[in-house]
Amino acid sequence: MLARLGRYEVDELLARGGMGEVYRGRLVAEHGFVRPIVVKVIRTELIADERAALMFIDEARIAAGLHHRNILQIVDFDRFEDGAFIVTELVEGCDLRVFLTQLRAAPRYDLAVTIITELATGLDAAHEATASDGAPLNLVHRDVSPSNVLLGRRGEIKLSDFGVAKARLRSYHTVSGTIKGKAPYMAPEQILGEPVDRRADVFSLGVLLFEVTTRTRLYSAKGDANAMKQILDGEVPDLAERRPGYPPELAAIVRKALARDVDQRYPTARALADDLEAVARQRKWNLSCAAVGDLVRVLEERAQRGAA
Repeated sequence: MLARLGRYEVDELLARGGMGEVYRGRLVAEHGFVRPIVVKVIRTELIADERAALMFIDEARIAAGLHHRNILQIVDFDRFEDGAFIVTELVEGCDLRVFLTQLRAAPRYDLAVTIITELATGLDAAHEATASDGAPLNLVHRDVSPSNVLLGRRGEIKLSDFGVAKARLRSYHTVSGTIKGKAPYMAPEQILGEPVDRRADVFSLGVLLFEVTTRTRLYSAKGDANAMKQILDGEVPDLAERRPGYPPELAAIVRKALARDVDQRYPTARALADDLEAVARQRKWNLSCAAVGDLVRVLEERAQRGAA
């Protein structure tokens, strides 16, 4: 395992995937300054692949220009020997996929709505981002899915991994018609290889809203082909069947976010967040990031006791 990368000390391997490895580490400086960080390393052999290298660089460059509480912050980018790495802030907690797996039942509506409202707020900031010349970046994440949503013990709710994002200033452009993202969370136009805009991310948020509020999968986990067919067919089951007593005004928001026709969808993530906040006020739900953090800690402690 790596021991050091530049000025960063590497402590433990967190994950290994197709693009490389993710490590927990520390920035150690003079006078006892220590900052915990995460280091994402691109696999050495992929550096020779210009396309893979440019995608990695794009992720660092695009995300580094986004400054919002709900977007994972890029701290640094550098090369080492034959590889390259991105340094991000550390979020102590879990991703949304693990969060939902560890729950024994669907979370309270206020907690679920808090998570999606915060994500929508972060996405809206990304969609509205501009380049140094003031021109819109026209950024679309294209991979808003549970593994890319980080939930922290202190109530952090952050979207990560802009590796397949579409933006005006990308160095690497995917071939027209190429599908990028995870099938069960893709918008219909994304599956069809058609041009996408911010409303594709709104659709993905709709899938997450369905899943977080019911703790059930919306689209098939039995294969990408099944999930794609369900999405293209516009299948959205009755939410009250998945969770009895499901608030009808919240169900209406889910269905609008998941509209098969892109023009019938929420035009922006901000519009989706506004409607969620309106329902929360109507239902007297307290949207609290701190309460989400409390639940993350409870789930972690329960998991630790189970492993003991």
